Amino acid sequence: MLWLDLGNTRLKYWLTDDIGQIVSHDAKQHLQAPAELLMGLTDRFAHYAPDFIGISSVLGDELNGKVSETLGRLNIPFAFVNVDAAHPLMHSVYDPHQLGCDRWLQMLGAVDKKKRQCVIGCGTAVTIDLIDHAEHLGGYIFPSIYLQRESLFSGTKQITISNGTFDSITQGVNTQDAVHRGILLSIVGAINEISRRHPNFELIMTGGDARMIAQHLSRSVRMRDDLLLNGLARYFDNSKPLSNSN
Repeated sequence: MLWLDLGNTRLKYWLTDDIGQIVSHDAKQHLQAPAELLMGLTDRFAHYAPDFIGISSVLGDELNGKVSETLGRLNIPFAFVNVDAAHPLMHSVYDPHQLGCDRWLQMLGAVDKKKRQCVIGCGTAVTIDLIDHAEHLGGYIFPSIYLQRESLFSGTKQITISNGTFDSITQGVNTQDAVHRGILLSIVGAINEISRRHPNFELIMTGGDARMIAQHLSRSVRMRDDLLLNGLARYFDNSKPLSNSN
């Protein structure tokens, strides 16, 4: 099986064997030209000769059409994920037309009917979703720390410092630190508040900024780097557990 994740900025893929083990994977910036990037990868995908290609995409109908045209040249069956609020693994009260495919697959990759779970995705946006025994109750969306910083710099004339690191939530004694620590605290504080309101929900985090944020939280967190991949496999009824599950 070949699994494609077409995000806002990156294309990621995983190739799994018959028992669900990952045998190849990669991630590339697509620079808003995913079909062109895929064109450059078609020889590699043809060499893999997968039986099926499963696709998660947040790119919209126009770009998905170009992706379909490119993949069609491989003569390999493929299909896009469609959000299903009544999926057998997890029901959702959220409007399915407004629920992002990647966000939904992250939840589908983590959901356990025996648990209460809070799934936190730390990508281009920070998403926080509450799941009560496989019933998605809804959630929250925040700009990522980098989007917050970009917005602050573009919206204020006096704050022009664009470098710095998100390494602490203690008060800053200069503008650079105050900006970065304030932004990080806004995310950490929100997660801690949601955690306080839902103390019986397991915290699960995924995404590129997850570890940086998790170290400042008041509760322990389960880190999962494989949620979207697991969600793809579950959506397409692949019952084999994936080898890098934590």
